Amino acid sequence: MEAIRLEKVTKIYGSQENQVLALHNVDLSIEAGTITSIVGASGSGKSTLLHIIGGVDNPTSGHVIIDGKDITKFSDDELAVFRRRKVGFVFQAYHLIPVLTVEENITMPILLDHRKPDPEYVARIIDLLGLSDRKTHLPNQLSGGQQQRAAIARALANKPSLILADEPTGALDSKNGEEVMTLLKRSVREFGQTLVLITHNLDLAREADTIIRLSDGEIVSID
Repeated sequence: MEAIRLEKVTKIYGSQENQVLALHNVDLSIEAGTITSIVGASGSGKSTLLHIIGGVDNPTSGHVIIDGKDITKFSDDELAVFRRRKVGFVFQAYHLIPVLTVEENITMPILLDHRKPDPEYVARIIDLLGLSDRKTHLPNQLSGGQQQRAAIARALANKPSLILADEPTGALDSKNGEEVMTLLKRSVREFGQTLVLITHNLDLAREADTIIRLSDGEIVSID
């Protein structure tokens, strides 16, 4: 089953002589339950592509279909609900709230959506990511790897169908990076989600089911 489909997606920033073509006529299909890596040089359009898939940015033209719905036709309010309920974001910077415990950081997006956390599901996530003995700790009491695991748990807490990760291991050493990638893969398999991630680490990229290579805003290969 198809989770993501992009049809002739183009993104242009600026106007007239200041125009920057970030993406050009991108066609893409990603199956549900798979892991896809996006690689390419800086400025190739990787983050723009990820943001458009996640409804953070709008294409200049083209269509973005997520789980059968064309999000380019959504209103701003509909996009906000889509991002909260369908997408989990993981970034290189952890963006944890320093005055909240690990568990409070994880459940915060659910509470902001005016819903009640599922305690059993949240406990499963915390256990899977090896944070059971850290859930009452504040972010500054955690290692970098533990903070990233907490950020991943937060992304999973809303039961999203899609996880988007932008350089999730970029701020970690190789050992912690490999550990976080392993846990990220295990969690999306466990919960049946679709993962799309950007990475400059080709060894990590090769662990995905599919590798998409971008250059100058165009897909040059899909392996």
